[in-house]
Amino acid sequence: MNRELEILRSVCEFFKNKCQGIRFFIVDLLFPIECLGCGKYGRWVCIKCLAKIKFTAGQSCPACKAPAEYGEFCPTCRKNFFLDGIMVAGDYRNPLLAKLIKQMKYHFTREIAELLGDFLVLFLRDLANRKSLSNADIFIGSIWRRLEEIKNAPPVLNRGATVIIPVPLHKKRLRWRGYNQAEELGKRIACRLGYEMRTNEIARKKYRTPQAKLSHEDRLHNIAGCFRYSGAGLNGLNAILIDDVATTASTLNECAKILKQNGANQVWGLVAAKG
Repeated sequence: MNRELEILRSVCEFFKNKCQGIRFFIVDLLFPIECLGCGKYGRWVCIKCLAKIKFTAGQSCPACKAPAEYGEFCPTCRKNFFLDGIMVAGDYRNPLLAKLIKQMKYHFTREIAELLGDFLVLFLRDLANRKSLSNADIFIGSIWRRLEEIKNAPPVLNRGATVIIPVPLHKKRLRWRGYNQAEELGKRIACRLGYEMRTNEIARKKYRTPQAKLSHEDRLHNIAGCFRYSGAGLNGLNAILIDDVATTASTLNECAKILKQNGANQVWGLVAAKG
């Protein structure tokens, strides 16, 4: 009986893959892949246009926008958040970056997640390298200041003590889109940088109006109490919450609340852009 079920499962998977391949062929035929920047055929963004997407010049407190080394909340704002900070790779006002995110989220273009995932990987490396020591630091006598900056780096940059957790979608929205874009981004980062990734540990227990359609105040009320945690204990671990865009930080903060209630030490957000 088990053998028959296994054969039936294999046959179903075969036809599923066949149908999916035909669907992709038809979509590519009717809507060929073109660079969202210049229209050049063959890639969602060509190398020339990709160079136009710059990393954020400096991080800031997610609440009051005061300058911050890594995107941590300032002392005044920190007491109002469970989240420790948000590392923001790019600016949503960049037209090309905004197009890529919208194409990934609203036009079912899953493969763009790999591109944006690599963008986040490069951003994390760039953020870490900004604090690396150079010969110039030693020669100009600033080595102790630089060492202090490296020492004060967020613990989440320590891969051995940090897990990556994507912000979840409700089952209804997941069925509509077919994938969770935050999870796709997280897979790329975990693969490239060696972080442990945990999926399906946070779940949305309530379906609510999408945050993008709401005002600042409504977002805060809309997301409250939406999540539950069903994963392994997080005692002693830090977590990086992955999402595509942060606007009010309400979703990330609500997720951080659940993670800290389940033992997480520090919880940071990592997003492709700040809206």
